[in-house]
Amino acid sequence: MVLGLAGGYCAGKDAVAGILAEGGFQIIDVDAVGHEVLREPEARELVAVRFGPGVMAPDGQVDRRQLARRVFRDRLELAALEAIVHPRMVLRVREELAVASGPVVLNAAILFRMGLDRLCGAVLCVRAPWWKRLARARRRDGLGLVQGLRRIASQRGICPKLPGPGVDIYYVDNADDGNALRERVLRLVREKGLGN
Repeated sequence: MVLGLAGGYCAGKDAVAGILAEGGFQIIDVDAVGHEVLREPEARELVAVRFGPGVMAPDGQVDRRQLARRVFRDRLELAALEAIVHPRMVLRVREELAVASGPVVLNAAILFRMGLDRLCGAVLCVRAPWWKRLARARRRDGLGLVQGLRRIASQRGICPKLPGPGVDIYYVDNADDGNALRERVLRLVREKGLGN
């Protein structure tokens, strides 16, 4: 079983992934895959050419913070970055799935935008109110108000309201933290048979 895990910036995907990992799921963190892709020489070169030296660190690696500042201000810039990294990320995810055993979670904020939902038997979409997400962004990543709101806005609509053909979508509300979230996730997995 491949279970997709989607949700906006600071909605609580990683918290849900942790709960699922404790329940025996193997987690494929698609954000981490993206970081690996940005270290590949070909992707690094394409990013440097497209976005300029301002997004490159002195050691020749991509400065992800500078790149994020740039792409989350402009949808066209974000689309250009996604065109470089997403095909490479999807290829790596497919390679990891090919060798996985047991139930797997694809933890990807933009699972649907990347087309990874087509690899899943079901998808959990984690939701939280924007003000909770903003508070988490400020606490976790030290973002200011405007930066946090830009990141949240850049992922608007990433969980569809209706399921597409072939994939069931279940929503997990994460307005509160802690045990209530754990209970909701474990109950959903058990009731829907998502760990099989």
